[in-house]
Amino acid sequence: MAHKRRSVLRAIGVSTLGITAAALSSGTAAAATIITIRGGGTDIWNTEDAFHFYSDEVSGDFDVEVRNTYLENTDANAKTGIMFRESMDPASKNVMLRRTPNGEASLQWRPEDGAETVSTTSGGEDESEVDGGSLEAEWLRLRRSGDTIEAYGSSDGDDWTLIADIDTDQLELSDDAYVGIPVTSHDTGTLCTAEVRDLSGIDPNDSRDIGDIEANGDVDVAEGVPFVSTGDATDVTATSATVGGELTDLGGADSAECYVEYREVPTEAWTETERQTLAEPGEFQVHLEDLTSRRYYEYRAAIETSDGDGANGSSETFGTPSRWNGPTIRKGPDSASNVDLADGFADPAPWLDDDTPVIKIREPTRQQLSAALSVDGPRLVVFETSGVIDLEQQRLTVTGDELYIAGQTAPSPGITLVQGDLWIDANDCVIQHIRVRPGDANLTEESDWEPDAIRTGDGTENNVIDHCTTTWGVDENLSVGYETQNTTVSNCLVAEPLQDATHHKGDHGYGSLIGDDSENVTLAGNVWAHNYDRNPRLKEGTRSVVANNVMYHYRDGIWMDPDTEASIEGNVFRRPVSDQPNIFGDGTAAVVDNVLEDADNPIVGDGISEVDSRPLWPEELDVLPSEAVLEHNLKHVGARPADRTEADERVLEQLVTGEGSYIDSQEEVGGYPDLEENTWPIRVPQSATHAWLRAKARFVEKSNWFGPGLGDGRGHRDDHGHRGSDNRSREHPKH
Repeated sequence: MAHKRRSVLRAIGVSTLGITAAALSSGTAAAATIITIRGGGTDIWNTEDAFHFYSDEVSGDFDVEVRNTYLENTDANAKTGIMFRESMDPASKNVMLRRTPNGEASLQWRPEDGAETVSTTSGGEDESEVDGGSLEAEWLRLRRSGDTIEAYGSSDGDDWTLIADIDTDQLELSDDAYVGIPVTSHDTGTLCTAEVRDLSGIDPNDSRDIGDIEANGDVDVAEGVPFVSTGDATDVTATSATVGGELTDLGGADSAECYVEYREVPTEAWTETERQTLAEPGEFQVHLEDLTSRRYYEYRAAIETSDGDGANGSSETFGTPSRWNGPTIRKGPDSASNVDLADGFADPAPWLDDDTPVIKIREPTRQQLSAALSVDGPRLVVFETSGVIDLEQQRLTVTGDELYIAGQTAPSPGITLVQGDLWIDANDCVIQHIRVRPGDANLTEESDWEPDAIRTGDGTENNVIDHCTTTWGVDENLSVGYETQNTTVSNCLVAEPLQDATHHKGDHGYGSLIGDDSENVTLAGNVWAHNYDRNPRLKEGTRSVVANNVMYHYRDGIWMDPDTEASIEGNVFRRPVSDQPNIFGDGTAAVVDNVLEDADNPIVGDGISEVDSRPLWPEELDVLPSEAVLEHNLKHVGARPADRTEADERVLEQLVTGEGSYIDSQEEVGGYPDLEENTWPIRVPQSATHAWLRAKARFVEKSNWFGPGLGDGRGHRDDHGHRGSDNRSREHPKH
C-alpha cells in the first residue's frame, strides 16, 4: 500500500544489523504522526522470532498505548502490536500484545530465552480475562507496574478491557529492556505493512530486523498527512452494497477526492469507484452495483488530496447472499465409501447454507489459497484449477471458524499442497479431497523444519477431515490437537512420513497423534501405511473410536496411553516389523473383530483393560466386518479415489503386494509432484449447495480400483489427463 506523504519526517532504512535513527521531535509520537512499519519474517512464535522492530529502551515501569489503523493481510498470523523484549536476540524472552489482520488482540509471551511461546489463545488460556483469549480491538495498551505486565484492548481508545495480566509466575524480565512496535509477515521473503498512530509512552529510536529475514524491513514516520478510515458495509444484497468511509484529516490540504477500492476475494487487482470531493472532514458513501452473488468482497476507503497526498483506510470484508430465497435443504448423495463424512461425532458444516459465500481459487498459488482461508467468516472454497500449490516452506494456518475446503470441485488431477503444512486452528471446518505432502523441502536438520501434513489445533471443535491424502510429514502425517471435541478423520490415506529427515529427534516416521484429553474422536475407514509409529497414538485422557482402518508396515500399531477409552473394531493389521501387540499401552477398550494378517503378534497387549460394551460410538457409523475392510479401503481411501495420482496408487499397491519401505526423503520415491494445471469454470448453484457438494464428492470417489491380486479392469488418466485403461492421474516428479 503506497502513500504519497506531503511531510515526511524520515524514512528509516534498515539492514539485518539494525540502524539507529534520531529521536522523534517530542517525547511521544503525537496524534498527527503516522508510523508505517514494513516487516518480514516467518513469525513471532515458537522458540525464536523473525520480524522488524521499531523500539525504545526503557527502564522500570511503562505505559504504552497505540492505535493500529492498518495491518496488511500477508497471512492470517501476520502480527503487529506492542512488544516488551529483554534483548534483540531472536530467542529472547518477551511479551507481546499482538493484533492480527482479523482485528483480534491477544497476549503472548516466551517465559525463558529459547523456550516455546504461549499465548492467551494457545497454552496460556488460564491467564486470559476475556472469553476465547482475544478480543476485537484497534487500540492497544501494554503496561508494566512492578513485576506485573497488563495488556488491554479498546475499540475507541477510551474504554479499555483487560485481556490478561501476567507476573513472575509466568516470566521474569529485568528492569532494562526494549519496548516497541513489531511487525512480522508470517511469510518469508514478503514484507507486511502496518500503520499505527496515537503512539504514547515511548520514543522509538531504533529500527532493525531481528532473526532470519529475507526481505529487509523499514519504517516511515510522517506528520501532517491526511487520514481516512473505512466504514461498515450496509444494504448488502446479492448484487449490490453500500460502502464508504470517513475523512478525518485533510493533512493541511484544501480538499480531498474520496472513493472506495474493492475486489472479489482472492483477486489481487482493485476496482476504483467514482470520486467525491470533500473540502472538510466528514463521511462519504458509494453504492456498488453489478456484484456477484455468494461472494466475499474486500474494500477500503481511499483519498487523494488537492496537493497530491493519498491515504487508504484499513481493508474490510462483506459477503453477498444468494439470489435464492427458499429454505436450505441439507440433502445429497452419501459418500461412495461405507464411511460417510457425517458418520462420526462431528457434524459436517452445520453453518453451511445457500447464502454462504463462495471463494474460487483460479490459480494454484499459495497467495490465493491463503487469502481464501484468511477470510473471517463462513466460506466455501472451491477450485477452478488443478495443480500443485507450493506453500514455500510455510505453514498455512486456518484461524477463522466455518471453513469448507472442497477439493472435489477441482478439475483432474485435483489439488496437492507441497513444502508446507495445513493447520486447522478453528472450529466447524470440513477439509475434503486434497493432498498434502510437506517433504523435507531440501532442508537440513538444523533448519527446525518439522511440519505435519494436516493437524487440527488444540482446543478446536467439530472438525472433519475426509478423503485426504497426507504423506511425507516430518513430525506426524495427520494429527488431532490436544483437548479437542468432536473430530472426524475418515477415508484418509496417511502414509510415508519421513523417517530420518529434519526432525530434531532424528528418526520420527510417525503417523497420527491424538492429543491429550481429546473427546469424541472418530478414526474410520483410513489407511495408515509405512508409518513406523503412532498408527495412531491415543494420548492420555482421550476418548476415541478406531474402526475399519488398515494399518500396514509398522512397528507400533494402536498405542493407548493411561486414562484413555476407545472402541476399536473391525481393523486390519498387516506387515508388522516388531513382535509387539497391535493394540498396546494402558487404556480401556472394547476390542472386537480386529485381525492381523501374515503374522502372529498378539492383537491386544497385557496393559489394555478390555470391556464388553463400547465406551463410546457415533450413532450413524455402521461398522464393516474385518474381512471386507481391506478391499473396501483400497477402493475408497485418499483424495479423489476415482482420480488417484501415481504416488497414492504406488502406496496402495505396496499394501497389497507386501512391498515398500520407510523413506527419509521424498526424493527416494520420485520427488515432489508436478501436476497438470487444468482449468474449468465452476457455477455454484444458488440453492441445494449440500447436494451439489456431495454430488461433486461422489463423482471423484466412485473408484473402480483393484490392486494386484484383487481383480483387473484398472484405469488411469494419461499424462494429458485423458482417461485410459485405469483411473490414475499421473504425478510427474518435479526437479
